[in-house]
Amino acid sequence: MKLRTRIALVAAIAVALGVVLISGAAFLSARRELRSEIDESLVDRALVIQGLADDPRGIVGSDGPIHVPLGLIGGRGPAFDTVYYQVTLPTGDVLVPQGQVSLPAAESSAPEQVVLSDERVDGVHVRMISFTSEPLGLVQIARPLTEVDGTLAGLAVALFTFGTIGVLLAAVAGLLVARSALKPIDDLAEAAEHVAETQDLAARIDVGPNDEVGRLARNFNAMLSALEESRTQQQRLVRDAGHELRTPLTALRTNIELLGRTRNLSDDQRSELITAAEAEVKDLSVLVGEVVDVASDRYTEEPVEELFLDDIVERSVERATRRTTLNIDLASERSSVRGRSVALARAVDNLLDNALKWGAEGEQIEVTVSDGRVSVRDHGPGINEIDRDHVFDRFYRSPSARSMPGSGLGLSIVKQIVKTHGGEVFVEIPDDGGAIVGFDIGSR
Repeated sequence: MKLRTRIALVAAIAVALGVVLISGAAFLSARRELRSEIDESLVDRALVIQGLADDPRGIVGSDGPIHVPLGLIGGRGPAFDTVYYQVTLPTGDVLVPQGQVSLPAAESSAPEQVVLSDERVDGVHVRMISFTSEPLGLVQIARPLTEVDGTLAGLAVALFTFGTIGVLLAAVAGLLVARSALKPIDDLAEAAEHVAETQDLAARIDVGPNDEVGRLARNFNAMLSALEESRTQQQRLVRDAGHELRTPLTALRTNIELLGRTRNLSDDQRSELITAAEAEVKDLSVLVGEVVDVASDRYTEEPVEELFLDDIVERSVERATRRTTLNIDLASERSSVRGRSVALARAVDNLLDNALKWGAEGEQIEVTVSDGRVSVRDHGPGINEIDRDHVFDRFYRSPSARSMPGSGLGLSIVKQIVKTHGGEVFVEIPDDGGAIVGFDIGSR
């Protein structure tokens, strides 16, 4: 069942429940009012008969049977076209007006008790009052409810008819409203189907009002933008990786071909070619590892925990000191963060590798840790303003760095790791030369 159909059905059910409740209340109220008029009239008649019984003039024949002048009984309220009377004397005799059928037998009531009940008299639905009057005995008065039943039947038909029309109109209105309200969702579904069929991540849908549907449309567009950017980055990564892999592979193949085809190489030449091939294999291994790291983002698999960033940096500095002749100076403060220890260690290692590559001989590398912020400064040639905004881009290498070893992925891995920690990377160019590169993930 479609969503708009379900909405229309819910609207119809809600209106139907409302109609049933309102119609039921209206019917019961009308029934109570009409029957209360009948009851009041019957009570008035009973009071008249009680008055006649208390008045000796209302009783005829003191020596013989008691006779009640039923024809003299009047009353207020609705006109009584047909009224049934019956008196059951204490002797057991039953007095009924001439030509009238007998009323159903009623139990004797207490002298001051009045009983109202619904009965059937000769197939006619009547309302009957029964009471005991001294010295008459049990008095019964009944009035047909044909008129009341007819009125209530007509009212029931009218309520049912108009209620049914109201439910149908509510269903139609619900269907129209649902169709209008769900149009943005239909557009969203069509856009999703279009993307699934064509893989066109550039497709967008129009954002409507600032409501739930509009928010859903904006989120869908944002998701498409993220997917499009991810695919673009993936394509760029594959393209750039292929370009970067081509150079060491070409050099490696050239060296191997020279070793295989040239037979009169000296031992020094052969050793030089083998050393060059080993260097190319090493660079190739590093490049492949970094490409895998960038493409898989494997560091996000590590759980997040409470860490001391200064401890992580201190261990990275110790490792870097063992593989360089440059002096590394560490100034750190206790810095508690939430993060992934292996990922942050990789980010710090890459910052140190970058500083060691560019650091000037005889100058020291300065590392500072404070409040979730790590900065690494070298005193090398520095960074041009043109290159400043691109040092964290994948495979980016400035013209001066293209002759140096490296893949151009080290700082991009730093940016990727820091981004997963909700932090920011930065580059600063001191006035006295060199460069400061680092990240800030904030303290906890």
